[in-house]
Amino acid sequence: MSAPTEPALAVRSDLAGLEPYSSPQRPARYRMNTNESPYEPSPAFRSELAGAISAVELNRYPDKDAHDLCEELSLHTAWPQEGISVANGSNEVLLHLCLAYAGTNRTVLTFEPTYSLHSLIPRMTGAEVVQLARDDIFEVDLDAAVTATRDLRPEIVMVCSPNNPTGVLEPLPSIEALLEEAPGIVIVDEAYSEFADPGDSARGLLEEHPNLVVTKTFSKAWQLAGARIGYALGHPALMEGLALVRLPYHLSALSQVTALVALRHADESMRLAAAVAEERDRIAIELQAMGVKTIPSHANFVLFEVDDPPGVWTRLLERDVLIRIYTGTPGLEHAVRVTAGRPHETEVFLAAMREILDE
Repeated sequence: MSAPTEPALAVRSDLAGLEPYSSPQRPARYRMNTNESPYEPSPAFRSELAGAISAVELNRYPDKDAHDLCEELSLHTAWPQEGISVANGSNEVLLHLCLAYAGTNRTVLTFEPTYSLHSLIPRMTGAEVVQLARDDIFEVDLDAAVTATRDLRPEIVMVCSPNNPTGVLEPLPSIEALLEEAPGIVIVDEAYSEFADPGDSARGLLEEHPNLVVTKTFSKAWQLAGARIGYALGHPALMEGLALVRLPYHLSALSQVTALVALRHADESMRLAAAVAEERDRIAIELQAMGVKTIPSHANFVLFEVDDPPGVWTRLLERDVLIRIYTGTPGLEHAVRVTAGRPHETEVFLAAMREILDE
């Protein structure tokens, strides 16, 4: 029996033509393209985690509300436990937020260029996405944003700070202005906040703004990209709404205990995040010395501009260095992005760039 040439059911019309999230991978010794931590968890962490996992009853469902994890996150963030929601990475947190508060006949406002899932996830839920261009230094164009918020009355305004892929930090006064204008909620995606000054986090605005939600992840500074753990901080009433769209027992017991162990090793993770930030700054300074334009970054990567992005990407890969290219992204036609790594990885990348620029 031959396979049918057409699917039994067509995808929803509002999804037709969309491109799924893509992060092209290639074999390379130096993987500096997906903003993971270059450091594996320490032997002490692994030993403690092994003990914690051995105590997990794998034949039983996990705590569906992750009470222990939310309690520890409450202590870590100084935010009420009832105002915390956890999920499989901050992407799933964003999905829960959009399932609960976006959807058909609702609007989400984003600022481009930014993380591509800020547009894709709302569209998954049937929401209309309106994309505004950032200004010439890649910050939110506040005048345009306020005007659009007044005119469109979006249910969700989505801001990434530090922004991916630029690394630009959004000024807190701009976020406050959006919070005051927004008729719905403002989501600030802080996946990279641990690489910036803690005083620049929107966490400090939560007490005064019940329409603010801050999302975080364990994938970057916490060295746990493979574990898929993220969380949201917001008004308890907003977090209560997320329970309506979460699948039962959505966060595995293994993920929950992994995050609990990670929180007990927070000092080590933050020390390594600071080391990565030092490498980020070193990369930017050295690239500038080569005559390369870099975008000021507060994340764990550097976006920079070259005349021939595909050529630079290819020649780096020939030297076993994999970075990210953005030629298909409006406003970033000449941009490539490198993830900061260990000092040795920085040396390899910079040496390769010197060779390429001298060719």
